[in-house]
Amino acid sequence: MGAYRERLLKEGYGGASPAARSQPQEEPSGFLTAFKLRFSVCLILFGGFAYLSLTGGSFLGVTADQIVTAVEEDELYREVSGSLSKLGLYE
Repeated sequence: MGAYRERLLKEGYGGASPAARSQPQEEPSGFLTAFKLRFSVCLILFGGFAYLSLTGGSFLGVTADQIVTAVEEDELYREVSGSLSKLGLYE
């Protein structure tokens, strides 16, 4: 029965070896890999911020209020919030 099976496999796959019959594995693109890594880091940082905000704790001497203050002092934040205020989307 083994010889019959081998003959059928050779006929069905043109005599190719089992390694050659397997489908090639597609590698994820570099952009997708970088996006997954960035997303994971952002998710972890946001989870840490949410934890600090809910518990009122600190991590390495940094509290959630200090993080909020640092973000609000950022120039980009001021530009974006100013633009949104002009559009009536942000107070």
